[in-house]
Amino acid sequence: MMYGKRVKYCVTYKTAEKSFDIYKQKMLHNFRIPVLNENLEGADIIEIRKLNVFLVFKLDCIRIFDSFTLKQIGE
Repeated sequence: MMYGKRVKYCVTYKTAEKSFDIYKQKMLHNFRIPVLNENLEGADIIEIRKLNVFLVFKLDCIRIFDSFTLKQIGE
């Protein structure tokens, strides 16, 4: 089995066969938690890996969150 870059596709093959099969990931099993319980429609987000933060841009404010704890650092 060979997996793609983001583990969304898998290629399987057998030795001495001319064909191979490609499978697509059916489900994503990871846990997600809400960071904010408000409507963020139209908002944008940018991740800054060097600082381990991500910024959420809404119409009138910019919020800064820690990437590890997911807590708001500033606004």
